[in-house]
Amino acid sequence: MPQKKININQKNDIVGFAVSNTKKGEQTVILTKGIFISDQQEFYKYTEQISNLFLAQAGFFIDRVCQFLLLVHKDLSVDIYVNDFPVIAEMRVKKATKKGQPIGINDIADIKQIRFEGIDIKEDDKIAYCFKIGWKFGLYFNFDPKRELEIDKLQQEIGSLYRYLKFQHIYKTLENEKMFEELQKDGWFPFIEILGQPFKELETMYQNKFVFENKIKSFVDSFDEERIKAISERWWSKKEFSDKKTLIEAGLDAYYKNDKNGFINCIKTLTSEIEGIVRLQYFDETNKPKSTFKELIKHVVDKGKAKSSENSLFLPLHFLEYLEKVFFADFDLSSGKVELSRHSSCHGVAKEEDYRKIKALQTILVLDQLFFYLG
Repeated sequence: MPQKKININQKNDIVGFAVSNTKKGEQTVILTKGIFISDQQEFYKYTEQISNLFLAQAGFFIDRVCQFLLLVHKDLSVDIYVNDFPVIAEMRVKKATKKGQPIGINDIADIKQIRFEGIDIKEDDKIAYCFKIGWKFGLYFNFDPKRELEIDKLQQEIGSLYRYLKFQHIYKTLENEKMFEELQKDGWFPFIEILGQPFKELETMYQNKFVFENKIKSFVDSFDEERIKAISERWWSKKEFSDKKTLIEAGLDAYYKNDKNGFINCIKTLTSEIEGIVRLQYFDETNKPKSTFKELIKHVVDKGKAKSSENSLFLPLHFLEYLEKVFFADFDLSSGKVELSRHSSCHGVAKEEDYRKIKALQTILVLDQLFFYLG
């Protein structure tokens, strides 16, 4: 259905913004395409320029604008949409959903692209889109006069900006090397299952370590039998997992016992099955009967990138680092560097005290991550 819009006409074509002061007759650099968030000073500079050029001319009261979309056509007519127009986010969800069901941030596994229902964007249009997420804004514009818009790429780029703002707490943690290393050292990662509020809670615990152990225990205990069964229920839709259902469920049943023996058996069982799933999937696709762990890890990450992108919430490049440094980490008996990992566990050199509930849960979350990557 066509959306309400205001149409104006421009006398002069816009091609972008000068990035520096230049004297008359001198060459200058023009920014024709930009992606900014309201954390950046440039956001305010370019948003104000766009507002003055288009929104003010159309008679909009800027203080009441929370989002706008403008399309500059080849004939210099401009379609302007403000506030009340439908924005469709194409997402990957963590569980099956029904039509009309509300979707919260904790249900989102990834955001692929943004499109505008009922609004026809042509390849020779120029575009600016500004939107609000929480108390922050994103700005995307492309005024390049020499290139036609690639609509799919445009929707993906706006989706990437939308995703960054929606899950900025995740990306900020990854950018904070000290914080990310500390989380990783303890076996944590922004696993898809804990994206949203759960990971925010985990971040807060590490930022303010008041009664830290009690809070971590409470966080881990929240993954009870009912919650783990809800997670694992999705796994059986993929052959790689359903073929190993009995073995995997044996590991999960051990976790449900909620005791030391259970955590040992859970970790011992699931670490082996995780490797098995990856090896069998790798063999099915490459027909190579033997492979190194480096090849297996790269295969997992390549599958994640193929299903999403490097900057998606799948975080394939960061997961590569996690698999290398944590899950498939080597051990060194001579130096005493023997952290719990697939290698130390399967070779029987891991320390008994390391087989804890937190490690069993992290193993389950790695398995769940593979579900989203593979298949």
